[in-house]
Amino acid sequence: MGKKWERVCPGHPLFEKKKGGLVMKVRLRIRIMVGVVVSSLLCLSLKALAQDPKGILEEIYARQGLGAGSFILNLRVDSFDGETQQTAEVRVYLHATKKQMVTFISPERLIDQSFLVIGSNTWMYQKGLNRPLRISAQQKLFGEAGIAETVGIDYLHDYRVVAMEETATHYQLALEALERKTAYQRAKLWIEKNGVVVEKILLLSVHGEPLKELRYDHYRSLNGHEVATIEIRNQLYEKDRRTVLNYLSIQKRELPETAFDPLMMGKFQLLVKE
Repeated sequence: MGKKWERVCPGHPLFEKKKGGLVMKVRLRIRIMVGVVVSSLLCLSLKALAQDPKGILEEIYARQGLGAGSFILNLRVDSFDGETQQTAEVRVYLHATKKQMVTFISPERLIDQSFLVIGSNTWMYQKGLNRPLRISAQQKLFGEAGIAETVGIDYLHDYRVVAMEETATHYQLALEALERKTAYQRAKLWIEKNGVVVEKILLLSVHGEPLKELRYDHYRSLNGHEVATIEIRNQLYEKDRRTVLNYLSIQKRELPETAFDPLMMGKFQLLVKE
């Protein structure tokens, strides 16, 4: 084929003379074009992945690193009302089955209270009660911090993305709860593109009424887990008040599932051996 083309088109730029025959430059050009096309498709694929809302939530969830295994979290909760400040230390037990127990280390007046969350069901137990009481996860734990925000809301698995907008600096996600019993039925997330971190979350009622605003800053790594300081403000009333959650420590530890039973709340500390 090379000799035939050389006779027809002598000196054609697609060919060059080499020992052992002709080499078609067109092959090299085809390879370059294929490489460019593959690279372009790869870039488009990566761009699409970066803009995929579920992929964004998965990345944030993975960096937090609390989805696999059981953990004990210690938090400081500061409640501000004008010049007045109150502080509590809270311990959250996260079981691998997504069951969560919240207890108080301080102040003294609250250490006999505990809260158990299993899916969309929440119980409160206080020393002296015959049995735990069923309550809403929206109920305040301390200051403006509700039980749901304190144990951690799973936006990846408990919600579906219903809309997404993109600006030059942020992804804005609108979420809807998968179950009617979920504490907050709707949520709006503002996620910074730089670092792919949550900046603000607005928790809403089923009708879209704003209930809580959560602001995230001071991101850091704590024992391999990405955490942030969370400021919570109530959007219905007491808007001048704010509550700040600070993570103090995260410890991975095996916890018996039998301890996460509403009827065993009075014996929880004995079951986890603390």
